[in-house]
Amino acid sequence: MVKSVNKRYHKSLLSVLYILISLPLLAQFKVEGKVLDAETQRPVQSFRLTTGSEEYIFKDGTFLIEQPSLTEETRLIVNAEGYLPVSIPLTKDSPGVLTIQLIPQNINIQEIVVKAFGSEKRLMDTPGSIGIITNRQLVREPSFTLAPSVNKFPGVWMQSGSMNTNRLTIRGIGTRSAYGSNKIRAYYGDIPLTNGVGETTLEDLELEQMSDIEIIKGPASGFYGSGLGGVLLFNPAKATRTQFSQSVSIGSFNTIKYSGKADIATRNGSHSVIYSRFHSDGYRDNNEMDRHNVTLASSMTKKQITVNLLGAFIQSDAYIPSSIDFNTFMNTPQRAAANWAAARGYEDYRRAFGGLTLQQGFNDNLLAKVSLFGQINTNNELRPFNILQEQNNYVGARAIAEKKFTTANYVLKIIAGDEFFTENYDWQTLENEERVAGAILSDNHERRWYNNLFLLADLNLLEKMIVSASVNLNQTSYRYEDQFLENGDQGGEHKFPVILSPRLAASWIMNKDLRIFSVVSHGFSPPTLEETLLPGGLRNTSIQPETGWNYELGTKGQLGQSLSFELSAYYMKVKNLLVAQRTGEDEYMGINAGGTNHPGIEARVDYRLINRPDWSSYLRVNATATRYRFAEFTDRGNDYAGNKLTGTPDLQTNWMLETSHKKGFFLNLHYLTVGRMPMRDDNSIYSKAYELTNVMAGYEKTFRNLSIGLSSGIQNLLDEHYASMILINATAPGTQSPRYYYPGLPRNYKAQVSLRYSF
Repeated sequence: MVKSVNKRYHKSLLSVLYILISLPLLAQFKVEGKVLDAETQRPVQSFRLTTGSEEYIFKDGTFLIEQPSLTEETRLIVNAEGYLPVSIPLTKDSPGVLTIQLIPQNINIQEIVVKAFGSEKRLMDTPGSIGIITNRQLVREPSFTLAPSVNKFPGVWMQSGSMNTNRLTIRGIGTRSAYGSNKIRAYYGDIPLTNGVGETTLEDLELEQMSDIEIIKGPASGFYGSGLGGVLLFNPAKATRTQFSQSVSIGSFNTIKYSGKADIATRNGSHSVIYSRFHSDGYRDNNEMDRHNVTLASSMTKKQITVNLLGAFIQSDAYIPSSIDFNTFMNTPQRAAANWAAARGYEDYRRAFGGLTLQQGFNDNLLAKVSLFGQINTNNELRPFNILQEQNNYVGARAIAEKKFTTANYVLKIIAGDEFFTENYDWQTLENEERVAGAILSDNHERRWYNNLFLLADLNLLEKMIVSASVNLNQTSYRYEDQFLENGDQGGEHKFPVILSPRLAASWIMNKDLRIFSVVSHGFSPPTLEETLLPGGLRNTSIQPETGWNYELGTKGQLGQSLSFELSAYYMKVKNLLVAQRTGEDEYMGINAGGTNHPGIEARVDYRLINRPDWSSYLRVNATATRYRFAEFTDRGNDYAGNKLTGTPDLQTNWMLETSHKKGFFLNLHYLTVGRMPMRDDNSIYSKAYELTNVMAGYEKTFRNLSIGLSSGIQNLLDEHYASMILINATAPGTQSPRYYYPGLPRNYKAQVSLRYSF
């Protein structure tokens, strides 16, 4: 009997002890999250977590651990090779899913991933020349315009006449566009930003909503369609945690920008909305500008189905100072052109665009994606000589199917797709009767459409080489209705021949730190419908798209942990060069005037000067050296063969020193040199070479859920007098002087305060 009682007693005691021991285990806290590169916002593939005496290693960018208890002293320490360590407190109030961002410590080009040509690859492995601007670079300092960011890359140059007048060129392509960006293609996610005649508006995009911007240099028509110079890919940012952020940026000339952003992150989706308001009085007379921007980005995933939604609305009202002649440029550059100042010329527009993408993954090796997109744009421009009223809208679809084949020796990805685009463009010109619209001068309706069929094969011979081959078939057509017949009927249709554009690129893996790549690609850019019209109501039915072949050889890699580099040499030959001949103050006529040769060398070197646990400092240098020339070029009976290509410098360099401290302080110095450039096709007049020095300093700090950022800087520190944009081949009536020059800003200041609270 006693033995039985003792036995039951022992069992009860063991049960109590088991429960007491198990209670802490039952009370364990799950800690889940993801670790991202702060520069690229991409997952860090391998990292180590430490909590107390426990250590874990994860390799897929995410983690899930169980913590027995949480106290005020509990901290999570994250270490990854090439990044500064991070230590964060863990409390019961910590978010359900943590997002931890690591700041890169070393220059590691291998870890930067790009999405160009439909495949996510490390930048080092991608065959071709691609620049990338990260979200951190875009938001760390005031971003009133895109130009300062893109101008830090070799081969890429954005001239800026004012906040709403910019011209982007890549490797000399696009210089002949008078007031905007042409022959360059751009996408925002899966939405094309380029209209039916190759014109792209970039200056009104909200840069804070971008995860990064990829710049493909050289023709990429084999996958993206028209765009002789290259392609810009604006990749929308996805919310990684639920947070609210605000920033206020101020600058000289009464410039101010406010933005507020809300992010919601869930296990299966991310949703962001941002509103920004911009105002500037401008440096020059008649230069005021106001702009509002609302941008929405949403992504939801369930099982193998992903739905992405993008949308934006922009309202812009801007006065136009226009270009000025040499005497005004040298003596009173702040003045507007006399006729534009007298008329108080301005441009106001309302623009809305959006897109919906549905992606279905059938298994790990097969997926399909369909994107629907559209845009509505209305514009009213008051000019000294008339008033222009425009309404433009387009819709389209892009569909792709992707299949992957994987073996022990290679991975082959095949992408087949189609992009269809149709656009209606209505425009009128009316008499300007003391800033009031008068009698109709012209009334026009245009219909533009194109279709791109494309096929891409991407072969990765593991540890040996990567080959990318693509081909695109394009059909472009215009239909024009002249609804004002008093000056003759110019209506008609223009259908261009089918254009076949191939691209073949390869990257040889010499060793883990060195790649050699080569590219052969074809590109094209169709003329605008206006360029097909001739004076007197006739059409130039023989006008052809501008086409070109690009040949490129390059290398990229790194030496040890301190130096990375990229060097490329290219040669592009352009045929059927489109030239806009001015036939009146607001009239142009397009002709195929010959061809151009575009040989050039681009070099980039990044060197880590200081690598200490508390300090890091990098010297980044890049340069572009070119010898662009007219090959066969005859215009108005003048032979310009052998002359330098108008509007492009022979040499451009960037020198950047970037220093940061783990406490959050940073200092950036930027020195830019731009060589002189011919302003006329006969090379009789050149712009002056110039040098700009910019400095920016700031402080960033995170206090639990609150992050703050402060930055301020001086642009054009040495107060250089220069032209930030050139109007090539400018003409002038009577005895007036041609107006070639858009003056650059003198020494100016800017500052930014940003706050972010994470829930």
